Amino acid sequence: MTIVEFMLFVLTTTLGGMFLCGINDLITIFVAPECFSLCSYQLSGYTKKDLRSNKATTKYLLINGVSSSILVHGFSWLYGSSGGEIKLQEIVNGLINKQMYKSLIISIALIFVTVGIGFKLSPVPSPQ
Repeated sequence: MTIVEFMLFVLTTTLGGMFLCGINDLITIFVAPECFSLCSYQLSGYTKKDLRSNKATTKYLLINGVSSSILVHGFSWLYGSSGGEIKLQEIVNGLINKQMYKSLIISIALIFVTVGIGFKLSPVPSPQ
């Protein structure tokens, strides 16, 4: 196995983690964890001949695919209810001005976003 390939995956994962620190709009919230997780897939399946490595990569890919779908669905609800805003501060200001922060739509959207980011960043290990 080549060390250059491994280092490229590690550096790209680090770059995705660095993007996470500078999030200020919905697009960056989606792209940064995707950059982070796509290279993490590659790192988990780096030893291609190991059966456990392949199994872990498949599970990781499926779980993160579902979490990406949930996250984008929550973003679409936020985008629609805020009047087409992408920046986080403008979304918050728009929802406060319209008194929509108490609505069921916003609660559902925030639940979807929280669950999507929770699975994407894996703060709690998921059962195998």
